Amino acid sequence: MIVFSTLLLSIISTALLTGIVPVAQSQSSGVAKPKEFYFHYTPTPQSIGSGYTSDSHIMNTTQLWGGTQRIGPQAGTFDIYFYMAPDLAGNVRVNGTFWVHLFANATGATPSAVFAITVYQLNASGFSEVGSWNSGSENLSPEIYDVNAIPGNAPLKFTVPPYTFKSGSSVVLKITIKPGAATSVSVWYDSYQYPSRAIIYSEDFARPASIKTYAVDNSETNLFYYNWTESQRKVIVRANVTDPFGGYDIYKVNMTILDPANNPVVDNVDMTRVTDGQWLVNYAHLYEANWTYPSTAMLGNYTVKVWVIDNNGYYQNLVYGTFEPFLEEGSHIFAIGEIVYYNPAFLVVDDVNAPLPRAQVYVTWPNGTTDTLPRYTASNGFINLTHVLAGNYGFTILWKDVFVLQTSQYVDSDGPYTLKCRVFQLTVEVLGNNGVRVSGAYVIIYDEAGVGLGLETTDMSGKATFKLPSGTYEIDALYSAEYWLTLVTAKSVKPSVSVTNSRSETITLTDFPLAIWTTTGFWLLMLLIITAVVAVLFVVFRRRIPIPRARGKR
Repeated sequence: MIVFSTLLLSIISTALLTGIVPVAQSQSSGVAKPKEFYFHYTPTPQSIGSGYTSDSHIMNTTQLWGGTQRIGPQAGTFDIYFYMAPDLAGNVRVNGTFWVHLFANATGATPSAVFAITVYQLNASGFSEVGSWNSGSENLSPEIYDVNAIPGNAPLKFTVPPYTFKSGSSVVLKITIKPGAATSVSVWYDSYQYPSRAIIYSEDFARPASIKTYAVDNSETNLFYYNWTESQRKVIVRANVTDPFGGYDIYKVNMTILDPANNPVVDNVDMTRVTDGQWLVNYAHLYEANWTYPSTAMLGNYTVKVWVIDNNGYYQNLVYGTFEPFLEEGSHIFAIGEIVYYNPAFLVVDDVNAPLPRAQVYVTWPNGTTDTLPRYTASNGFINLTHVLAGNYGFTILWKDVFVLQTSQYVDSDGPYTLKCRVFQLTVEVLGNNGVRVSGAYVIIYDEAGVGLGLETTDMSGKATFKLPSGTYEIDALYSAEYWLTLVTAKSVKPSVSVTNSRSETITLTDFPLAIWTTTGFWLLMLLIITAVVAVLFVVFRRRIPIPRARGKR
């Protein structure tokens, strides 16, 4: 693979020095193009087909001629295998004619040969036959020539059914040659003079998969401003280029930018590959080019055009002066306008959309910097930014010192924008042992570390509500009051209460209310009742006893 990579780098470097720029339109996606794969000799067999090793015969889209090679002369039937190396980086659908241009010659009184072509897919599952074909007996010549170049004669051409070669597989071509009687046949390849090759009609090829624009801070945007500072007035264009045959097959990627009047402000500049790693054999590749625009730039929509040319297009242009049909084009629209400032408001809410006051909010600005100190939401749950540009703003929000939201929001108005946090409402209902709701009870929430996160007093309905991040908590309920002239203190604890959504929880004070006969008020009442009864009985008793009259003197 080292030899192969070095040869590829050599031809790519040489090709880029030619300065060729595309001027034509692209073929439509889905059209089958005649991709040419040249036969080469490699002194180092290649790793192919997910675990196999080729012999010394490989094929790829480069004209990396190693020097004229000959197989033969052979008098008996012999097979030649050519392996596509590197393996396919993506799926490839073939559909149409399959050609083999084979330079050969023969010796003998009446030289002739019969040719057979078999196409395989080679992957981890082994060899799978895609199609095969046999020619009749073909007359040959002592001179070396392309067997398929005889006018009116195409013995090495056949039609393959639609078939999809899978990513990671190798296309294998088997050529079987059966020389005629008293005939010896030789095959020549791997040189400019004898460019033996296969032509496969493929519906998949190098193309721009996507084109995007970025501001100088690397934030993706389609909106730029003429009144930005000089350092900010840069349009970064990145094209994601895919090639199912691998990055080595991508010859050139070019970019043009047209202003709103359709005049080029950037004209056919080379885009630079910015992805690293195994780019020679990878499927996707990122290319980049920049345009620094003046403050006098025309306002309106601009069109980015990106052209991708593969190796076949490069060789086509050298011979015929055109890149067609191996030119693929993509486009993208962005705008230059007048800078607009906004005063956006952001409403921070819990999971039931209730405002979240005193939440800690860290803002990440479009240039990538983040606030060192937090901003705190007001009692109505809002924070406000003033005089800011449109762009992506990041928000990291803490509640009770716990991360409850990390998100981004594209700002292009004053809002308000709602930021919904993973904060949940826990409603605690306190009941007495008689099932009656207890108002005025204290409810305390502790986290698993024993830190108190909230203290509330139950209302007239016996309820207290807390806003909590997801977690497990302990609920303590405490009630202290005078009950029938007796001081009562009751406490109840509910450990391990899981909060993952807004919900209610009931806690019962087992020691409240007291049995009435245990209270001072009860016994005082009994004493009053007893006293009253005694008094009444005394009065009644006195009324029933006759009072003797005093006797006078006569």
